[in-house]
Formats: sequence, structure tokens, C-alpha cells
Amino acid sequence: MTTAVLGRPAPQDQRRRWFRGLLPGASSVLGRSLPSTAMFAVTAGLLALGAFPVVDGELVAAGLVLAALTTAVTTATARLVDRNSTGDSAVLVPAAHLAAVALLSAGTGSPAVLFLLLGPVLALALTPGRRHVLVAAVGTACVLLVPGALNSLSPAPTDLPGALLLGPLAVAVGGLAVNEAARRHGLRAAEVVRLRTERSALLAQVQTRADELDLATRMLAARAQTMTSVIDAVTEQSIIGTDRDGVIRVWNPGAERMLGLPRADVVRTRSIVEFHLPTELETAAEDAGSAAGMAALVHAAQEHGRDVRDWTYVAADGRQRTVSVAITPRTDDSGAHAGWNFVGTDMTEVRATERMKDQFVSLISHELRTPLSSILGYLELVLDDEEQTLTDEQRAYLGTVERNAHRLQRLVGDLLFTAQVEAGRFTLQPEDVDLAAVVRAAEETARVNATNGGVEISVDVPDDGLVVPGDAVRLGQACDNLVSNAVKFTPTGGQVTLTLRRAWQAADGEVLDHELPGTAPVARLAVSDTGVGIPAGEQGKLFTRFFRASTAQRNAVPGVGLGLTITKAITTAHGGALDVTSAEGQGTTFTLTLPV
Repeated sequence: MTTAVLGRPAPQDQRRRWFRGLLPGASSVLGRSLPSTAMFAVTAGLLALGAFPVVDGELVAAGLVLAALTTAVTTATARLVDRNSTGDSAVLVPAAHLAAVALLSAGTGSPAVLFLLLGPVLALALTPGRRHVLVAAVGTACVLLVPGALNSLSPAPTDLPGALLLGPLAVAVGGLAVNEAARRHGLRAAEVVRLRTERSALLAQVQTRADELDLATRMLAARAQTMTSVIDAVTEQSIIGTDRDGVIRVWNPGAERMLGLPRADVVRTRSIVEFHLPTELETAAEDAGSAAGMAALVHAAQEHGRDVRDWTYVAADGRQRTVSVAITPRTDDSGAHAGWNFVGTDMTEVRATERMKDQFVSLISHELRTPLSSILGYLELVLDDEEQTLTDEQRAYLGTVERNAHRLQRLVGDLLFTAQVEAGRFTLQPEDVDLAAVVRAAEETARVNATNGGVEISVDVPDDGLVVPGDAVRLGQACDNLVSNAVKFTPTGGQVTLTLRRAWQAADGEVLDHELPGTAPVARLAVSDTGVGIPAGEQGKLFTRFFRASTAQRNAVPGVGLGLTITKAITTAHGGALDVTSAEGQGTTFTLTLPV
């Protein structure tokens, strides 16, 4: 259905509108008076030709003048009369024509003139309301009586009583039939008008919906084109879309490059499972307790809405790649589950580099630990040898060597610890730990450096302590790292505040100061400083190994970037969370939350 068809009126409607403009409707007073007017005009012509006898010229003239005046007045006031065409004014014109017929009948004395009754009688019968039929019958009787009353010279016809009975009766019966037919026709006409109006409204709605649909179709096509362009523009990541069974439907240039197959050879013909190691899928199925194949591949994404992990892709040439794959469900236009999206990033070289780095760190740490232990052992022997006394200068030198050796030993320990975390060999020795005592010990350890740097440390912990389950040594290490970092990054005259409080954690992770139904008790340690702060763009990298913020580098703060990584690992191993809030130049707050 096109716009032209919807907006163009039908040919029949055009013809009807043209006729209505040319001729008033039959329902109007003027329209109903036209037959009578035409008949009077013909009668006037016949009288002029002598076709009818003239008994009284004045009555004939009066009848013709009355008919002409009625027609003229009706034409001049057609709109005014039409407004009330269903009221009592609708009787005036036919009544005037009936009077004109009576005058003509009396003036000619010819029964043929009575055919002029058809016009006004029909006009009254077509007027809505049955009372107008009664007017037509009474008017017919009057027309039959008037000639005898006006023309006393002519004897009344002998058949007048029969005409007075049959004429009005015929008019009444016929008028009722015509009136009823006109009423039904009017109802049908009104229904037609209503339906035509509704049709016009529906056509307008259809046109509007068609325009909206056309616009939506164009917008959808444009979006689809944009999405296709974006997907095709990605060449460094593989984007693979499948149906619910794993059959591939989307295969971008990145997938072609990574797996070595063109789109035409894969779409609708291959399954995503074919590009995974079978043994890896079997292991995933055993771990998840699901069926092998596609079910094992998407099991985690089905439960959590998304899944990001490393998988091994097998390319067409048999080469294997370690790929970090983000799996998310895909829905159709109605919101129903339609398949899966697999966005993969080749991590083969990155993972190999990480393994080499871990191996290097582990190797170097072990190689350094042995000579360091020997150095510290001999230093202890020399410093504690009572037979070979040392001068103060020698003891000072050896003290410096011992401090740096211990510092190097701690660094080696941190390197080994991070290697253990990365390898998954990090273990805890759980027991009940008074976290308040751990915080006080961390403050005592950092007090010397804080005093030397002109930094004030304040501690606010519960007097009765706060016990949490965990490894006392590791928790102490985590607190020491947070407090020592706060002292190092706070300039002279600054302040470090340690606050330990009992709190409650909701199911969504929000921590509250008061207990509510459904919340679990936690211990919350906040370490705040007024130091140099951390730029907002760098806060996401704080817990990465060997990362050092630009503010630390600018201020030449010593460190290797392992403290926060270790603290984060310890917190996670205890089932807790470590959050940071910082503003450059204003200070930093680390919040450690542990379950009680």
C-alpha cells in the first residue's frame, strides 16, 4: 500500500463530492422543493399554451405567483432553512406549494392540475418525522376542498366525497412507506458517513504507521550497517557469534586472521566447539558438572551472565593460541535468547612472557636467598664476637650492611610470595586474630620512620579488640604494607590515621555502619593519609605487580611496587576486599574489609 494510494480519494467519492457541490442534497428543503418547482414551471408553460382551461385568471395567477415566490425565498434562504430542515420550518415550503396547487385547481377547474400534489406530498413524506405524513394527508384534503369553497359558481363534483376519502388515505399510506424508506435510507447514509469517517481515520493511522515503519526500517538498516562496519573493522580481536547450538553466524576479520579460515568457509557450516581443545572442554565439563562441548563452554556465562577466561584456540593449520575469551549471551529483537557472542584477544605471547617472568623471579629469588642468608649469618657472628672487638666506625659500617641485607631479604621474600600467589600455591594458617592488636603493631613498626619524616600517626581501634579469622602473619604483613605506604607518601607535617570499626555488609557488597536484616558482620580498617595522592587514571593499576604511580616517581619515594599487590592477594585470600579512594594532592584512603 503506497502513500499515493492511501492519500488519494476514491473516484466514486470524487464524483459524489462534485454532485453535492452542484446540487443540494435530497435531505435539504431546497432539494425537496425542486420537483414541485419544476412541475409548477411546466404547468405555467402549459397554461400559456392553453393546454388547461382558465375559469378564474386571478386564482391561477395567485397560485403561480405563490409557487414562484416560495421557490425564490427558499433559494435565497436555503442555508438558513437547511439548518432547521428537520423542524417545523420544513413544513412551510410544501404547505405553500399545496396552497398554490389549491389555487391553480380552483382557477382552472381541471382535475389534471391535481398531479401537482405529487411534489409537496413527496417533500413532506421525505421530511424526517411521521407527523409530516399527517400534514401531507390533511393538506391533500384541503386542496380537494378549496376549489369548491372559492368557486361558488361551479357546482361541486359528484365524486368529491370519494376523492376526499381515497386521496388523503392514499397519501397517508404512501407517505408512510416513503417516510419509512427515507428514514432507513438516512440511517444507512449516516452509517456510511460514519464508516467513511472511520475509514479515513484508519487510512490516516495506516499511513502514519507505514511512515513510522519505514523510518524504523531505515534506522534498523543503518544500525545494522554500522554494527557490521564496526565488527569488520576489528582485526586484532576475534568476534564470533553463534546460535544456541554453537553454529557460527558471525565471523569477523579478526577471527579470520586468528584462526586462518575465511568467513565463507565457516558461517553456518562450522561449530565454535571445533576450534577448542577437546581435552580442555572435557576438563571444564568435569569442573562445572555439565555436559561436554558447547554446554561446558558457556556454562559460566549462563550462570553469571558473562564469563572471561583463557581458552586454547586451535587454528586451521593446527597451531594453538592462548586466547582470553569474553562470552556473553545474545538476544533477538523480542528479547529471547538467540545465541552467544565470543570476543577473543590473543594472549599467547603475553602469557608466555608472564610465565618467563615468574620463572625468572622465582629463580632469581632462590639464587639471592642463599647468599643473603650467608651474609646475614656471618654479619651476626662478626657483630656478636666478643673476642674480636670492633671499633665504633666498623660497627656502624657493618650495621649499614646488615640493614640493607635485611631489606634485600624482605624484597626477595616479597618476590617469592608474589610468585606463590601467581602459581596458586599461596596458603594460610587460619586462627582467631585480634585485628586491633595487629593494627597497633603496624603503628609501632612505622612509628620510627614517621617520627623521622615529621608525620603524625593516630590510631582509633576498639578497646575490647576485634577478632577475625585469618593468618596473623599475613594480616600483619598486609597492615604493615598499608601503614608504611601511607607514611612514605605523606610529606612532613602530614597525618596518617588508622581507624578500625565493626560494620555490616549487605548481599550487594554495600558496607553499613549499623546492622540490618540480611547483613553480615565485617571488620573495616581504613588507613588514611594527607599525602601526595594518586592520579585518577592510575588507580586501576595500583594492584599490578611492579606498578608505581607517577606521584611516587616524581617525589622519589623508594619502593618496587609489590606492597599493594601482596596486600590485595592477602585480602582476597581471607575473603575480604581492598578499596581505594584518592585525589591527587589531597591524600589517599585504603579500606580493608574482612569477614568477622
